[in-house]
Amino acid sequence: MAWTINNGKLYFNSVLYTGNGGTNNITGVGFQPDWLWLKKRNSSSNHFLFDAVRGASKELNSNNNEAEASPANYLSSFNSDGFTIGSDSDINGNSDTLVSWNWLGANGTASNSDGSITTTVSANTTSGFSVVSYTGTGSNATLG
Repeated sequence: MAWTINNGKLYFNSVLYTGNGGTNNITGVGFQPDWLWLKKRNSSSNHFLFDAVRGASKELNSNNNEAEASPANYLSSFNSDGFTIGSDSDINGNSDTLVSWNWLGANGTASNSDGSITTTVSANTTSGFSVVSYTGTGSNATLG
């Protein structure tokens, strides 16, 4: 399937920001992101991933095998033109330079029970992007 997207920034956008060490409302995304990837640019650190399906308080790292975490003072909300982060120095250290990569899903979730395991999905059929969450059973299964 081929997609024709005249303005890719309607579905994906990156934003550079400077940390302030406190609550920081990042704007300029152009939409409410459903998947957010944050990375410090001025020093080494983890890659922090958040999605609207699991909720703003749930965080993953793409560069290690640590389990999902719910750290305090990381992401507090997805907003209509960006997101709000807390004071943690990993994603908002005072004067740190950071980047956010932002993807648009459906700005909401749907339940898909077409398989033997029901999934929770935020899908954007125009851009071909989706976030899917499910709980495995430990047995062979198909996902909705």
